[in-house]
Order: sequence, then C-alpha cells, then structure tokens
Amino acid sequence: MTFQDRLSEQMAAADIKAVEIARKLKISKGTVSQWCTGLNKPRGENAVKLAKALRCNVSWLMEGKGSPNKNVELELGPDLRGQAPLISWVQAGKWKEIDMESLHQADTTFYQHTANVSDEAFALRVKGDSMTSLTGGKSIPEGSVIIVDPNMQAEHSKVVVAMLDDSEEATLKQLVIDGGAKYLKPFNNSYPTMPINGNCTIIGVVKQVIQDF
Repeated sequence: MTFQDRLSEQMAAADIKAVEIARKLKISKGTVSQWCTGLNKPRGENAVKLAKALRCNVSWLMEGKGSPNKNVELELGPDLRGQAPLISWVQAGKWKEIDMESLHQADTTFYQHTANVSDEAFALRVKGDSMTSLTGGKSIPEGSVIIVDPNMQAEHSKVVVAMLDDSEEATLKQLVIDGGAKYLKPFNNSYPTMPINGNCTIIGVVKQVIQDF
C-alpha cells in the first residue's frame, strides 16, 4: 500500500475531505492534492499535523509501519514537530549527497522529535563517551539519539556534527570560538580539544537529545 493509498483510506475513515485538511494545516489545497495523487509527501511538522488531523499513527501513515491506531496519543502529543531519519555517521559526513526521498522509500528508522528544525533535519545515535561529562554539567551519553539541523548556523558553544578532512565519518563536539580561533571541544575532559582551521566542515547543529530507556 502506497502513502496515497493510506492517506485516502484514513481520510475516508475519518470522514475528512482535502479542503478540511488544507484548512486545519493552513496549507494550500494544491499541496493536499499533490499528497492525494502521490506527486509529493508531507515532511517534518506537516506529516505530524496531517496524522493528528486524521487521528492515526504517523509512522503508519508515512511509512506503512505499525497499525493505523497504535500509540496515536503517544505519537501525536501537542509538542511533536516532526520526524527525522536515523542515519549513520558515515552518511552524516556525506549528508548533502543523500536524497531525502530515498530515505523515505528505504527501510529507515524515523525518530519523532519536538525540536524546531528544518525538514532536512536528521538523527544520529551517539557512539563513544567523548561527549559524556565526568564532572557534571552538559552531557550526551553514548546511545543517545541526537536531532541535527544542517540548515542552522553554527555559533560559539553550540554542539555540532563536524567532518574532519582526514576522517571517513563525522564527529560530535562542542564548537568553541575564541577570538579568531575555532576548536572542537569534547564534554569529556579526558579527550583532547581539537583546533580547526579550514580542515573541518560543520555538517549541522544539534537541537535535541533523545534518550531511550
């Protein structure tokens, strides 16, 4: 069953028409028409809003995973803003080359989040303990999932995903700007702070940390 098939089925079940969806989501009727015909799919916040309007599971609606009514209240909480694909650290280093539509079509896990991010946001599972603080304060433990926005400007003290020129995968560090110098700083002080001077590309800024229990 395709996305437009699930959309049509749930619109009928909820007895809601395209014009009502456009009004509820504050979008054009043309956009809804593209969804209904399969020319396009909603992303991010619009995907969550659509599922909420149809009173169904957003993962089922977008990806065909689970059942229409499973965990509806949990998945459609008032603070949810969208969902981001979970990718590898190697993929993160090549993020600009990845086709978002291919991730939706592949067997990709999507993490729902409450972060105010762009539709191009992605998720990563933290590896290693370099961002686990041993002295208190900010800490991002191994196994956490981070939501990263590649369209946000990296500023001093922001936690970023960066790609060093001599590495095959991205890394997670805090960006420190001191005068004209820039550094990548771990929260774990047993790891070194790395100066960067043109040998590094900032992939995106971390906007949320999610911990599974």
